[in-house]
This record gives sequence, C-alpha cells and structure tokens, in this order.
Amino acid sequence: MIRILTYIGQRSSSVMILGLFLVALLPQVSSALRPVLPLLVSLVLGLAIARLDLLNVMREFVDVRKLLLLFCLVLLFMPITCLILVSFWRMLHMDENGVLLLIVFAATPPLSSATSLSLLLGYNARITLQVTLLATLASPILGPLCFALAGFVTDIDMVSMASRITMMIAGGFGLGILVQAVFGASAIARNPHVFNGIVALSMVLFLFPVFDGVINYIRNAPMQSFAVLLLAIILNLGGNIVTRWISQRFSSPQTASALGLMFGNRNLSLFLAVLPINPLLSIFVAASQFPMYATPALFGRKRPR
Repeated sequence: MIRILTYIGQRSSSVMILGLFLVALLPQVSSALRPVLPLLVSLVLGLAIARLDLLNVMREFVDVRKLLLLFCLVLLFMPITCLILVSFWRMLHMDENGVLLLIVFAATPPLSSATSLSLLLGYNARITLQVTLLATLASPILGPLCFALAGFVTDIDMVSMASRITMMIAGGFGLGILVQAVFGASAIARNPHVFNGIVALSMVLFLFPVFDGVINYIRNAPMQSFAVLLLAIILNLGGNIVTRWISQRFSSPQTASALGLMFGNRNLSLFLAVLPINPLLSIFVAASQFPMYATPALFGRKRPR
C-alpha cells in the first residue's frame, strides 16, 4: 500500500487531472457522494492542516503589525474583490445570475492546498500559508459579508451560512490535528510522497460530488456551460496573472507568484456545500477545477529558493 501511495504521490498532478475525466464516466458515484460533500471539504482541509506546524504559525500572528498587514491582504482578496467584480459586472449590464458566481469566487478563501502548490512551484510558501490560514479562519464572517455587500439575497440566512462554514472549517482543523497526533509531524514530513498520494486520492474523491448533475446540465445548456467555463478560467488564470503582475511592483517574484496563485485558486466547494443546490453554481465550481488542477502543469516546476 505504501508503495502504491508513493507512486501516486510522485505523480499527483497527473492523477488529479485524470480524476477530472474519471468523474465524467461515473455520474452515479457523483450523485451518491453529494450528501457527504461537507465532510469531504473538511477532509481536504484536514489533510492540508495535518502538514502544518500550527503552533509556530500562530506565534507569527502575535506580531500585531504583521497580522494587520496580512488581514488587509485577506480583505483585498475577499470583500473588496467582491465589490469590484460585482460592480463591474453590473456596470456592463450582464446577466444577474452571474453575480452569484462572482460572489462565491470572491467570498471563498484560497485553496487549502495552496501552500503545497507554492512549495511545488518554488513560490513564497510562508506568506501563502499565513494568508490562506487567516482567510480560512475569517471565512465564516467575511464570506456572508460578501453576499451582504453585494446585496444578493439567498435562500439561506447569513447566520446559518456562517455556522455551516464554521462547522466545516472546525471539522477540518480537528481532523488535521488528529492525523498529526496519531502519525506524528515528523513521520508525515519524512514521507512526503506517501502523504501526497493520500491527498491526491482525496482530491479525486472530492471531485465526484462537485460534478453531481454537471454532465446533464452541460448536455441541456452547452452554450451557457461553455460561458461559465470561460468565466472560471478568466477568474482563475486571469486573476492569477494580473495579481502577479501588479504585485511584482511591490514584492519579490516569489511573493508575487504566491499572491497570484492564491487569488486565482479558491476553495469554491465551501459554498457549494453550504448554499442550496444551484445548477449554475455547480457547473461553475466544476469548471473551476480544470484551471485549479492544471496549475502545476501550466506554471511549471521550479526549485524553491
């Protein structure tokens, strides 16, 4: 089993891309796993948390000046980005249904695996970890705030939304701490490929409920589905490149690349698991997985400096 996990871990990027095609062949599995999507969100977050030295990271937040700077970045990435995107969309008199997709994109924290991706690509993994962790912890407040600022009314009230997000995040942190306590931080660090294999398999499993009903929706509305795919690519890759380009004027290339990575790659499944079922949101979250999973291949491998 360890050899198999090591093999998968060494080819994790390819395995995750293959997973995108696998889910298209097994729609019944997607439907069966949809009810456990919140648990899978916690699982993916927990596996990311298990690799962190949480005490050391939390100590860095004691520096009030640094904490405020990081929180400003989180505000820029989430509520401020939300206001800019939604205002621009409405200014162009675009379909109001698209507003939900823009809010969900801006209201979610960076991908749980963003730190691992930063390490893989040679970016500033330290700031990736700090911003991702702080944004995730602030999500129960900032996420619903984005909906309120955009004036978008949902079928679920803000308090319920916040509580559901809190439960998933708390579950992820609890699982991560438990995994680290059982196996030990040193053992996890000594076997990175084995753990990468576990993470890759969990990410493929996580894809199934994300794609629930998506194939049928694409068949029934191919042009709208294609438009949503384009929007997902523009927000992910376009946001990544633009953020990187702007950040290079104020930071090192490694930090700018990390900021771009975090801006484009968001934990969109957080709201897919919270909000009522919406076909347009489902296709958007599913479409966003393609640029997310292709990020390591698109931006290449670099040696960490």
